[in-house]
Amino acid sequence: MIPAERRARIVELVRERRAVRVSALSEDLGFSGMTIRRDLERLEAEGVLVRTHGGAVLRRHVSEETFYVEREAARTEEKRRIAQAAAALIQPGETVFLSSGTTAAQVIQHVDPSLEARIITHNVGAVQEARGLRVEVVLVGGLYRPRSNAVSGPLAIEQVSRFHGAKMLLGVDGFDLDEGLTTPTISMAGVERAMIQQTRGEVVALADATKMGVIADVVICGLHQVDTVLMDDGVGPRLRDELERSGLKCIVV
Repeated sequence: MIPAERRARIVELVRERRAVRVSALSEDLGFSGMTIRRDLERLEAEGVLVRTHGGAVLRRHVSEETFYVEREAARTEEKRRIAQAAAALIQPGETVFLSSGTTAAQVIQHVDPSLEARIITHNVGAVQEARGLRVEVVLVGGLYRPRSNAVSGPLAIEQVSRFHGAKMLLGVDGFDLDEGLTTPTISMAGVERAMIQQTRGEVVALADATKMGVIADVVICGLHQVDTVLMDDGVGPRLRDELERSGLKCIVV
């Protein structure tokens, strides 16, 4: 197998599996780990994929939102760790914006039951997790989107504008060094841009490794508008270094 054929086969396997490990590629293709890593470096330079710690994920374009229940069942352990770390960032007395998405919804599960703070959200899934907490959860009104399990539209944006947040916890569909934070849904992006605009402190992105290199149709914000990224250990050190050189604080959980 010549190098071009080997790299083509790697791309096929990444598309089939969504995420691959160097060890598995080495075994499947019969080449050393060093050779596979060089192939991944080249494919990353060509914009085909994004290397992660010990492997790679496909650089993907997302044009359609998947159903909430499908996303809820994916990468549950990584999302749990990210959500737990995000919950720990909420300080007593703060008003915090919380975005749509399944990782963001899990943040509420990990809030200290005795914490007194306020969370402003359009995430219906998050509100469903708020029973038994002292934290005040404000669900803004608007048009309910079943796929997102969240509300959006002009009414939601207008209500967001009535608050100032100490920080924002922002789940995303896509996270890319060049294209920033993206989502397939215009209406969701509008609400989350309004939240960013009303945030006086830290904007924290919640992004597991499968979101890296993904570009959806609608831009929420550029990387320059994000302060911190909470990520799992599947994000490779090279990408973390690039993010930190861009001025972001990377927290691996």
